[in-house]
Amino acid sequence: MDMESLPSAREPKTEEYDLVVLGSGTGSKVAAWTTAEQGKRVALIERKYIGGSCHNIACLPSKNIIHSAKVASYVLSVVRDRKRSMVSHSVDIHLDIFKKSGVELILGSGRFIGPRTLEVTQLDGARRRVRADKVIISTGTRASLEAIRGLAEAQPLTHVEALELDQIPEHLIVIGGGYVGLELSQAMHRFGSNVSIIERNNRVLHREDEDVSEGLRNLFEDEGIDVVLNARVKSVAGKSGQSVQVVIEQDGVGNTLEGSHLLVAAGRTPNTADIGLE
Repeated sequence: MDMESLPSAREPKTEEYDLVVLGSGTGSKVAAWTTAEQGKRVALIERKYIGGSCHNIACLPSKNIIHSAKVASYVLSVVRDRKRSMVSHSVDIHLDIFKKSGVELILGSGRFIGPRTLEVTQLDGARRRVRADKVIISTGTRASLEAIRGLAEAQPLTHVEALELDQIPEHLIVIGGGYVGLELSQAMHRFGSNVSIIERNNRVLHREDEDVSEGLRNLFEDEGIDVVLNARVKSVAGKSGQSVQVVIEQDGVGNTLEGSHLLVAAGRTPNTADIGLE
């Protein structure tokens, strides 16, 4: 018998659920837990960060760093290890909740292959196919990396890598004056780094009220943080963690900032490119 002629030999059987959730962020995990507790069959697919980015690489870990910069030792490796312990504990709590709620947690990457039907490639390489009448997409975002000459080659930090540093940067250059760039800039400066922030708009946190933006800028400059406004990054040379040179244009005048590390915090990109929405 020709086994290749049998569909079951090539394709996984479709498993039926009442709800399938792609991503375990704040909103989607609660929806999954609540639906399962109502007696429905629920599967949640998570590629990497159980519980979402907030608990693993964003809100809580960054606040740990900020708090440590105020009251704790300036040994950054100890701060990082405490952050890792906190994240591990949070993941354990989430795993327990998933188990008690009845949600089936599938670790792997999901991709749509048809209406409300996804193929999941599990972390061990095994494939599954799941379908539900209702599907929630909650895949989150990642740091945007602009098409600036030399930027990708410089291997800049995002907030994820910045929270994993075990040595204080000598001079941190931050591209982006939004909330992510500001909170990490202040924390690293309080640890002992020289910090320069490059913002393309005429004020930091430009979507907030002007008095708030101005107050924050004054606070940062009083602390000794260099804030460069109305500046466009034209090119980057070097490598973050060693030596970087950032060429900017400010009010028509060119200038070069030199530092040891480069952090990109200039917007977010949805994680939807590889989930089959097309």
